[in-house]
Amino acid sequence: MADEGSPTPRRALGPLPDDGDDAPSGGRFARAFSPDEPSPLTSTARLRRLALTPSSPDSPDDPLDVPATTPVPPPAPVLPQPESALPASAGRRFSASAEPSEFTYVPRRSAVSATSPLSPIDGFPPQPRPTAPPPVTIPAPASAASASRNALAAPVPEAPAKTPTPPRPGAAEEGPRSVATAPLPSDWATPASSNASLAAPAAPPEPTPEPDDAPAAAAPRKKGLFGRKPRPAATGEDTARPAPATATVAAAPAAPAEPTPATTPATGTPDAPERPTRPGRAAAPRDRSGRPALIIIASVAVVAVLVAAAVWLLTLRSGAPSGTTANPSTASALDPLLTTADLGTLAGQTWTESTGTTDSVRPTCLPTNAAGLPNALRTASRKTTSATNPAASVVQVVDTYADVAAATTAYDLRLTQAGTCKDGTAWISGANDVSGLADSAMAVRLVAHETPDQFHTLLLSRTGRSVSLVDITTTDAAVPADDLARATATALSRQCGNELGTCPSSITTANVPPPAGEPKGWLVEADLPRITAGAGRWGATDPSTTLVIPGSQCEAMNLEAVTGTVAQGQRTLLLADDTAAPNGFGVDMVTYAFSSPDAATKLAAKLTKNINGCADRAPTATVKDGPSVKGNADADSSVAGSTFLISQKTETTTVLYRVAVLTVDDEVVYLLGNPSSSFDFTDSQWKAIALRAGQRAAQG
Repeated sequence: MADEGSPTPRRALGPLPDDGDDAPSGGRFARAFSPDEPSPLTSTARLRRLALTPSSPDSPDDPLDVPATTPVPPPAPVLPQPESALPASAGRRFSASAEPSEFTYVPRRSAVSATSPLSPIDGFPPQPRPTAPPPVTIPAPASAASASRNALAAPVPEAPAKTPTPPRPGAAEEGPRSVATAPLPSDWATPASSNASLAAPAAPPEPTPEPDDAPAAAAPRKKGLFGRKPRPAATGEDTARPAPATATVAAAPAAPAEPTPATTPATGTPDAPERPTRPGRAAAPRDRSGRPALIIIASVAVVAVLVAAAVWLLTLRSGAPSGTTANPSTASALDPLLTTADLGTLAGQTWTESTGTTDSVRPTCLPTNAAGLPNALRTASRKTTSATNPAASVVQVVDTYADVAAATTAYDLRLTQAGTCKDGTAWISGANDVSGLADSAMAVRLVAHETPDQFHTLLLSRTGRSVSLVDITTTDAAVPADDLARATATALSRQCGNELGTCPSSITTANVPPPAGEPKGWLVEADLPRITAGAGRWGATDPSTTLVIPGSQCEAMNLEAVTGTVAQGQRTLLLADDTAAPNGFGVDMVTYAFSSPDAATKLAAKLTKNINGCADRAPTATVKDGPSVKGNADADSSVAGSTFLISQKTETTTVLYRVAVLTVDDEVVYLLGNPSSSFDFTDSQWKAIALRAGQRAAQG
């Protein structure tokens, strides 16, 4: 019995005599060697030899009662050996007596060669691999050492076109391509003579020809965007890798065979069919590039800019109705409203800074709403006061509309409002046409008889889609339209240009009739001044074609039945809320339209002659000539006529009349007022009323 501490080295696979006759005799429990002869094997090796070696001779059938010198001890524990120390056959068949001479050596498949042969020991069909060509059945070479050298030294030929090989039933799904099966560098190749032992495959399918400039070896990878390495370009092996035909290893011929170039198909035919797609394998991923990332980043940036621009436009042009709050009170570099810098010392005032854009104020005679007025997309309003005169102020409202057509409609309606002035307390003293300020502009001067009087200059303008309304109020005198237009030009220049409208340049003004009021062709309430400061308001009846006009008794004709007219009408304006006014104080306006200006001139001449000769016909009548009237009207029309102050004495009192006879083209305008000795218009006021009546008639 050998001890574990024997000086004899323990051999895991100790040899035994091949001849069973020379083996020592003994029974099942007998020793294999005599007691005096030490065993060359340890106890563990002996047991392994007896139990596991298939080539060990069978034990003789000894009777159970064969005496044994010493009982066999229990087996000693077998220490595990690392996998690297086991022989090549340990992974397939285990034997305690495995010797290299017992097996025919076949070199293992190279880890870096895509065409290394597989081991034929097991006889199992090869496992399909996703990154290497399918296995090829190759018989063992005559010399294992030479075959191994040839397999390692032979160059890697271009894989020929192969037919698809279905995956083995039960096999796991193919995994990603490993680095070990990648193409070898070109400097590993050996001369073509080393590959002469490989015969050409039997009638393989023609592969797809590759470009002439295809590199023989894989190009080095370059670092891509964000540090990623781009994958190599997809090749035929990546998209379709059919199985090759069975090749036969033959003896090397006398002359070495020429290897097939990588750029030439195996069969030499240029028109090769497309390689079939391998079932269950997805197409190789395309090369990663930084272009998609740059496109995405640029798209996001463009969308962000567009969203910001849309938000800014919606904020600038919010859909608020005219005259309502649209934006918070903030100062803006593009603010279209007047600032103190724009006003300067206009009207001799020192203006107080104001940055409000939603002041709840309106210019005089311009209410928020009007019949047919479009809704403004944006409304800004501001009131600037004077630091030296509390009664002086500048009120501005800017309405922005959806388009130029809407702004034009709104501008025309605002002009009608200014020409009518339903305020009831202001008197339209004049108007100016303003050119060079905007697309359209007009100024209207008004006087409110208060204590003291308040003078308004109302400037209306349209610049593109915006309508600006400016009302400056002073107590000294009306601000000239030219001065107000020049001060407003700075603000209007911030909202003009190209499609936004005409910018201010070379501003000029001219006296013109006020804008047509409503109803057209007739005097309106704002055409007549109040007599008592701070009291009274004018009202008017609707025009009527039925005349009720007694006259001053000096016309020497029935004014209600004038012959030769084509149209006639009357409108009466009365003063109310003034206790100093006589009962029924007011003005009657009567118009006679003829078919020609000559007919109108004849009637006007006859009336004027009769009034001037009234004192000759009636001793109780007194006629005093007033100032003559002459002026321009719309459409290049002219107004001409005379005014009179007539008194008629009765038994108890004296009745006063203010009369005016005017001609405008083919119309005759007759005015009659009933003042008193203590309540009357001045001559200048009556002259202005007469001129305005002729201008209104021309507008109708």
